[in-house]
Order: sequence, then structure tokens, then C-alpha cells
Amino acid sequence: MRRKLRLLLYSTTLLLLSGHGVTAQTSLVKAANPTEPSFVPVFSVAVQMGTDIGGAAPVPLRAVGGAFNPYPKLNAAFGARLLLDLHPRWCLGVNINYKTVAMDADARVTNQKFKGENTVQYFTGTSEMSMSFSFLELPLYVDFFLGSKKQHALQAGFFGAYAFNPKFVTTAIKGFNGVEPDRVDARVTDSPPMDFSAVLKHWDTGLLFGYETKITSRVRAGLHLMFGVMDIFKKGNDFFDYKMHQIRGSIVLSYDLIRIYQR
Repeated sequence: MRRKLRLLLYSTTLLLLSGHGVTAQTSLVKAANPTEPSFVPVFSVAVQMGTDIGGAAPVPLRAVGGAFNPYPKLNAAFGARLLLDLHPRWCLGVNINYKTVAMDADARVTNQKFKGENTVQYFTGTSEMSMSFSFLELPLYVDFFLGSKKQHALQAGFFGAYAFNPKFVTTAIKGFNGVEPDRVDARVTDSPPMDFSAVLKHWDTGLLFGYETKITSRVRAGLHLMFGVMDIFKKGNDFFDYKMHQIRGSIVLSYDLIRIYQR
């Protein structure tokens, strides 16, 4: 009986010492890699709102043959965001946004080509532009987290957008027209507006770059810059002898409504 008791005590002591050794070894591994986090994927659904500013600009700016002064309007933007962590350092995001991008501009142009009915004219002088685009926008991007706490992220990706009822109107304020460049056939003062909305495209695609910071575990603030790569005018129109591309920026605030798993 005593022999069995001594054997039980010996076995228990050996088991405890073995467990202590495993625990100590695990502690040493964690101590050697104190910043190594355990990664658990996070899928979140967030609502977001913000402000959007921008418009279409000639590409290149010198194409107008003079000065171009834009006056973009600040408008509200609303949407939702889906975010999926795929790696400790980066995640995949997709947004669904509704926004209105509007801008007024005035320009001093030289020999600006306009196609009328059975004629082509060249305008030199001062003109004004007014444009508006209501977009349903779908950006797809990657967040790359910075720092040990991963509170900041750089973003890069692309987007697609559909414009509802785009508008583009120009008005010649003062100058002259001619059927050839630098030719004066008629003086222009406060001519009627010319509406080119019918020749605008409804689709746009482009590149997205941004920065995002985490304010709390569920609240994020971000800055997005978007550059359209498509001409806003339909292919084959002869009204303008230059292209115009969408350029806009957004400041957004988002709140995570749903989080599945947490890191």
C-alpha cells in the first residue's frame, strides 16, 4: 500500500513538473515575440456618411488655351462599407456610395472649338461652366495597416460609378467667334447657355487612393481621392477638342454596425 502511494506521489510530481516546463517554454516563446498577435479574421458591415467635393476638369488643363478657375460645391455623401480582414497587415474593402458632385467654373479660352449645325466655330474670350453628377459609386480597395496598433491605414484600389441625369452647361460671357482660329466674325456678349448634357456618359471608372484612421473600435475616419480615367463626353462628339475627367475627394466617417469575429 505504501509502495503504491509513493508511486502515485512520484507520478503526480513528475506530471506537475512537466506541465510547469511546458508553461515556461510557452512563456519564453511569447517573450521572444511580444508583438506577434494572434490573427482572427474580422468581417464588418458599416454605415458611413461624409462630404464630397470635386468635378470634371480638362485633361490636360492647358487644353482650354487659357486660365481655368474651378469652384467646386460641397455636398453630402451617404453609403455603406463592407470590410474583410485577410491578413494581419491588410484587408479588403468595398463601399456603396450615393453622392452628388457639382462644380461651377469660369475660363479664359483661346480658339475653343464648338460644333454647331452644319458649321464649326472657334470662340475666344471668357466662358462659364456649370456641371452636376449624381453618382451611385462602388469602390473596391485594399487597406494596408501601419504601426503596431494598426490604427492607421493606407488605401489603394479602383471604382466604378453610374451617373443619374448628368448636367453640363456652358455660357459664353464675352469674346468673339470665327469660322477659323483667330478670326473675328461676330462679337459675343452674354450669349444664351449651351446645354451639352445629352452628350455626357453615364458610366465612369477610375483609381482610388486614401487614408483611414481608427477613432474607436467601431468608428473610423477617412480621406479618399478619386481620379476618373474616362472622358465625361460620349465618344464621337465634336463639340470640344479636349477631354474632361472626374476628379473628386471625400471625407467620410463610418460606424461598424455588425462585426463577425474580432482581432
